[in-house]
Amino acid sequence: METLKIAFYTDSYLPSRDGVVTSIINTRKELERRGHEVYIFASGGRQTAKIAKKDKKLFVIKGMQFNRYPQYTMGFINKESAKAMDIMPDIIHAHTPFSAGLFGYKASVQLNTKFIGTFHTMVFSDEAISAYFTNNKAAIKLSRFVVMRYLKWFYSKTDSVIAPTVYVRNILKNAGLKNIKVIPTGVDFNSMRIENREQARIKLGLKSKDKVILYFGRVSKEKNIDLLIKAAKPLSAAGFKVIIAGSGPYNKDLMYLNKRIGNKNVIFTGFIKEEDIPFYYSAADILCNPSTFETQGIVDLYAAFYKVPILLPEKGAQEELLKYSRCGEKFNAHSINNLVEKANYIYDNEHKYKFNGIIKEFDITRTVDKLIAIYS
Repeated sequence: METLKIAFYTDSYLPSRDGVVTSIINTRKELERRGHEVYIFASGGRQTAKIAKKDKKLFVIKGMQFNRYPQYTMGFINKESAKAMDIMPDIIHAHTPFSAGLFGYKASVQLNTKFIGTFHTMVFSDEAISAYFTNNKAAIKLSRFVVMRYLKWFYSKTDSVIAPTVYVRNILKNAGLKNIKVIPTGVDFNSMRIENREQARIKLGLKSKDKVILYFGRVSKEKNIDLLIKAAKPLSAAGFKVIIAGSGPYNKDLMYLNKRIGNKNVIFTGFIKEEDIPFYYSAADILCNPSTFETQGIVDLYAAFYKVPILLPEKGAQEELLKYSRCGEKFNAHSINNLVEKANYIYDNEHKYKFNGIIKEFDITRTVDKLIAIYS
């Protein structure tokens, strides 16, 4: 196959870390390993600009931070984005429907280039709107209507819309979008390492006998981490410690909630360095991401690699993982009692869970094969 020039457009990039950034990094690495050229056009500020000094294929679209979510930048100065005219990419791939995505669409029109869009985030959900805009029910309803109309317009301009799960594809299809392909975000499992369980626990200040439930990811309101904090006391009675690993705009609120409840078994780690990630998964007994906001759930794939059973909410995108292997249990995302019940069940039956099906299905080589088929 001929070498392709591919331009990714995103409103979220390093040094921020979230599912979109992880997806872009993993996909770029695998595409470049195969000989393709990948350029990143990212909304960002000074920290992203510092990274661009070392990465000659990263172009920063300057803008301003989104106050309620500092990891997200609304780019509006199009000087760097215009460099796509010099690169002449074969494919323009938008990983956002907003500011950088609009610049990507404009470049695709000017260059008469194929335009692909991946839908990463449930920006129209009530959880997202209430977390970052308003709690007023009427305003939420209006906002959802406006956002959906906009998304339908934006993705109608693409040659293909990529959904990471069937769950997301069905939502987009019901909203009237067409030409939707399901391609999950893959993980480079070969580059990951496992630490000795006991050594990992010593490093993290945990005891051998501790039962450990891990939440790993962005700490934001829509992630439903409140439920895990509220469940911490009954989990403590069963011998569990809860680790909230990660940082985000909702961290202080959760720490206040935790203090008000009086939990003694919850650990807030703050930002985790890349090299320290394996210690947390290696030390955990269960991974729990209580969010119904997910479009896929990359942390679940990491857990599968470390053979850590997953406690995931029913009736959401994460539930699809159970199709590939018996990797964990689902629970009612609104029930503390059900979460605690399923956590105890997993711990008592850890030998039942299998993960090979997930490792095979979500390996980065397999998902990029599907992506290149669309590019071609």
